[in-house]
Amino acid sequence: MTREAAQTTAASSTDRRTRHRQERRDRLYRAAVELFVERGFDNTTMEDIAARADTARATVFNHFQRKTVFLDEWSRRRRERAMDAVRAEHLEDQSLQHVMSRYLAELARISEDTRDETVACMGAAIHSTNVFGNPALAQQFSDFVARAKDTGEIRPEIDAAQAGSLLASSYFATLSAWIADEPAPFDLERNLRASLDMILHGVLVG
Repeated sequence: MTREAAQTTAASSTDRRTRHRQERRDRLYRAAVELFVERGFDNTTMEDIAARADTARATVFNHFQRKTVFLDEWSRRRRERAMDAVRAEHLEDQSLQHVMSRYLAELARISEDTRDETVACMGAAIHSTNVFGNPALAQQFSDFVARAKDTGEIRPEIDAAQAGSLLASSYFATLSAWIADEPAPFDLERNLRASLDMILHGVLVG
């Protein structure tokens, strides 16, 4: 076998292992979310997840060291889908309000399309993790604010990290209220947009 052929074979083997690892992770993730919806987060064990995914208990811990990591993964996948929506419409260089509105609208659409899952996973995150201190969503919003600051769209004295935390806290507070009652007590997207407008423009006349 030539050197080039050996390198190609090794690369193919690595790609295959990576793909299989991701497929196992996806299977475990789907099993966990299904069980959280069916039984609740607290009533689901790592053993239950292993059984639903038809894999060993040790395999679950290899991919998700704690049960709350499934909630982190759930949030991460939603953030990625929201960012994909922004990129698909080439909005990255648009105004802060435009970018944030599209991002929040996509998060709202996902939540509305998967309400049972959102109630189960967001409800669990509220009680089992520090969602209001969530650095990932706050960091994403901070990045949006920082870009707007660089372009002169917002006041130079505004702290991007603080603004990102405020926007993230507003999102979580609104989503928390939305999952609290059945049926949904208000239009999620409309309320998220209203909160965004209030934060960006303030409440005082003039």
